[in-house]
Amino acid sequence: MFFLKQNAGTILVLLVLIAIVAFIIKGMIDDRKHGRTSCSHGCSNCALHGSCHKIRTNNKPKYRINS
Repeated sequence: MFFLKQNAGTILVLLVLIAIVAFIIKGMIDDRKHGRTSCSHGCSNCALHGSCHKIRTNNKPKYRINS
């Protein structure tokens, strides 16, 4: 019990940081499931614009969305 009283502030900050990181990771996973990527400004200025997205010839979604 003495350890918890001495380190309550540190433990609280640690828990808050863990929660923030968990929400960021969850958001990244959700974005990926919905077909959104990390780049948000389009591919015209990207050095890898020809290799990361393939040109689709039909209107099928690029990623399969599991609901």
